[in-house]
Amino acid sequence: MNSPLVSIIIPCYNYAHYLSETLNNVLAQQYKNWECIIINDGSTDNTEEVAQKFRNTDARFKYIYQTNKGLSAARNTGIQNANGKYIQFLDSDDLLHSEKLSIQVQALENQPEIDILYGNTIFFFNDNINEQYSNRKKQYIPKNKVRFPLRISGKGKMIINKLLIDNIMEVSNPLIRKTIVEKAGLFNESMKSYEDWQFWIQCSLHEACFLYNPVEGTETYIRCGHSSMMANKKKLTLHGIRIRRLLHPYLNFKQRLYNYYRLSKLYIRLYLNLF
Repeated sequence: MNSPLVSIIIPCYNYAHYLSETLNNVLAQQYKNWECIIINDGSTDNTEEVAQKFRNTDARFKYIYQTNKGLSAARNTGIQNANGKYIQFLDSDDLLHSEKLSIQVQALENQPEIDILYGNTIFFFNDNINEQYSNRKKQYIPKNKVRFPLRISGKGKMIINKLLIDNIMEVSNPLIRKTIVEKAGLFNESMKSYEDWQFWIQCSLHEACFLYNPVEGTETYIRCGHSSMMANKKKLTLHGIRIRRLLHPYLNFKQRLYNYYRLSKLYIRLYLNLF
């Protein structure tokens, strides 16, 4: 098969203690034609030392330092420096199945109409990848069940309808054709939470074709159980409101009615301080 370049974009902010494991996970990928762009978003720990160690041993690793601008800005820096045909976002504490890129590159090469290809997300806790769950609540649900119930494929109105309900995947999950990123634009840097949800909405408004294909070997492993941005529920509620307000002008009448309903629930939650 052809071996198009995959750009793996890893934003980092004070996660040096996880970064080595994530970069070793990149090295373990069966697919070898990749570049890994590590963006140090103003870390004050030894992120640079860890990143430079990998860069010095393998030229496929690239290192960029920038003053702290936030996760969206770091991902945008990665996109702007990416040379690959495909983009794989990977947070600095997450992992990919070793066969993920091999399987998904082949699938996208065989299906040029697909822009965003995603599979299952598995969560693991306490730094033990064998302690796996299907959602963030650490409930014993079979690990082959995904967190998001909205396992959907398609484009246009149908995808937008589903994204009105909820996010559909973690940002480290899909392999993305770079052309759709160029068409849809960069991440909204003013979004400090749910920026991935907003980005999928942005792509869907530009007619991106999504495919959910949970082939064994394409799983993404998301680390939970440590301090993270997801802990601030009030902030998440505010950004959820903002996303729905940004989306509203693009909706038809029925979609707007549903969006009003979901917005009202978020406002009630916010003003009653139900966190």
